[in-house]
Amino acid sequence: MTGLYIHVPLCVARCRYCDFYKVTPDELPDIGLFLECLDIELGRLPQGFAPETVFIGGGTPTALDPGNFAALLASIRRHIDLSKVVEFSSEANPGTLTPEKLEAMRVGGINRVSIGVQSFNDRALRLLGRIHDADTAIEGFRMLRDAGFDNVNLDLIQSIPGMTPSEVLDDARRAAQLGPEHISYYNLIYEPGTALTRERDSGNVVPPGDDEEADNYFAVKAVLEDAGYDHYEISNFSRAGKPCLHNTLYWQGGEYFGCGPSAHSHWNRARFGNLPDLAEYCDRMRSGERPFDEIETLSPEEKARETLVMWLRMTQGVDLEAFRAISGFAADELCGPAIDSMLEEGLLVRDGVRLSLAPDALFVSNAVLSELI
Repeated sequence: MTGLYIHVPLCVARCRYCDFYKVTPDELPDIGLFLECLDIELGRLPQGFAPETVFIGGGTPTALDPGNFAALLASIRRHIDLSKVVEFSSEANPGTLTPEKLEAMRVGGINRVSIGVQSFNDRALRLLGRIHDADTAIEGFRMLRDAGFDNVNLDLIQSIPGMTPSEVLDDARRAAQLGPEHISYYNLIYEPGTALTRERDSGNVVPPGDDEEADNYFAVKAVLEDAGYDHYEISNFSRAGKPCLHNTLYWQGGEYFGCGPSAHSHWNRARFGNLPDLAEYCDRMRSGERPFDEIETLSPEEKARETLVMWLRMTQGVDLEAFRAISGFAADELCGPAIDSMLEEGLLVRDGVRLSLAPDALFVSNAVLSELI
C-alpha cells in the first residue's frame, strides 16, 4: 500500500502543546503562493503515482477558506492518479468548520474527516490553547454528519494537567456517545520549546504521575471497548472495518510521499523530510530546487527492523509469515535475543505465527519497542 500526505502549514492560533510546523494568518501574506508551490511539488511526483490513501494534515487544513480548499483538492486531482484511493482524509479543527468548507471537501473527494476535539472539558481546552470549546466541538461533529460524512475520527488527549480521573473518563464517554467511527486517544506529550512545556518546567503546570496516567489509559480503553470500539493500535480505537488505513500504512511499513513544508516521505527505502520553513520551501519550489537537504537510505535490514517495531504498535501484533514475505527477513533473524528476553519477561506474546505486545505492556510500549531498534 502507498500513500500521499499533504501538510497545510496554517493555523488560526498556536496551541500551547503543539510543535508541528505552522504559521498563523498574520505570518502568511499570500496563501496563493503556498498553493502554487504545493502544485509544483505535486507535479514533480513520479508519473503514474497512484496512492491508496491520501491524508491532508497540518497545521489546520480547515483554516483555508472554501475556495482555497477547493483549489488544493483540484491540484491533487490534477497531478495524482486517484483511481486506487480507498481512504481520502482531512484533519479539521472544530473552530474552523463551516458548511461551505465541508461541501468543498465532500465534492473534492474527501471521504474521512479527523476532527481535533482534544477534550470536552472547557478548562482543559483553555489550558491547551484550543480556539474552540466543548459545545463548538459537538456542533462541529454534527455539522460533519449533516454534510454526509460517515467516516469520522475524533482526536482526544488524555492526561491533561488538572483533569481528574473521572473527567478523563467523562471525555471518553462523551466521545463514544457521539458515535464516531474512530477515536484516537493520545497521551499529552511535552514537546521542547512549547508554551506548555515551559510552564511544566517552571512548576506552573503539574502533569499527572506515571501511575495515574497508566490507570487513565486502561480505564479509557475499557470504556471505549465496552462501547463497541476495537482497540486496534496503542492509541487508536475503531468500529468494525473502520481503522485508519493511512496510519496503518505507516505502521506496516508502507511507502508514501509527503508534500508541503516539513512533510516527510519514505520511498524505495529512502527517507527525507521537507524543510520546516514556508518561505524557503516556496523559494526552492519556484527555483526548481528540491525542498529537502538530506536523504537517508535504509539498508534492507534497517527497513525490516523499523517495520517490525512499527507493526508491533498494532494490538493484533505482527503476522510473522506476512512480515517475512514483505521484508525478506524473519523477525528472529533480526532481533531474536531481544524478542526471547521480552517473551520471558512477559512483555511480548507469541501465539503461533503472531508476535504482539502483552496487554499490560501497551502503556509502556515505547520502552519495550526501543529494545528492538
